[in-house]
Amino acid sequence: MNIGFDIIFFATIIGSAAVCFVLGEEKSQRLMIGTLVGILASTQLAEPIEKIVSAKASFINQSNIAIALLALAVIICLLGKNVRDSKWPKSKIKPVIAGLLVGFVLIGYGLALLSDSSFNRLVTEQNLAAIAYNMRLVSLAGLMLWLMASYLLVGKAKR
Repeated sequence: MNIGFDIIFFATIIGSAAVCFVLGEEKSQRLMIGTLVGILASTQLAEPIEKIVSAKASFINQSNIAIALLALAVIICLLGKNVRDSKWPKSKIKPVIAGLLVGFVLIGYGLALLSDSSFNRLVTEQNLAAIAYNMRLVSLAGLMLWLMASYLLVGKAKR
């Protein structure tokens, strides 16, 4: 029995929840936005960029470009200053849920970026990989709904 992917699966989800807990509510919202933008960029722009770049550098493939686009979008969205001051209430539950959703979305779409042989091996041998891949659209929709809800459910500022 191979438990390597199970450890990566749970470490990614728990790690992203812990990171969002530490970052706080505003930065976790930006992490959700960065994840959404990165997934859009990696799924739509990786192939055209790979066609352009592969003529000059043969060692760069589509999955490397997709991962770089995803990471770039997340980093750009995380950079920035918090706009709410200390008068706004801070929640610790919302970032944890955001982190769990971000972790699950990253695993599902990360599997989609793998090469065909690695993807087929993981999905057939690991049940969690198959579940994460099959539920990637549902988890992405959940992430978008949670992002909208977290923006709408901001408490009132203290006076």
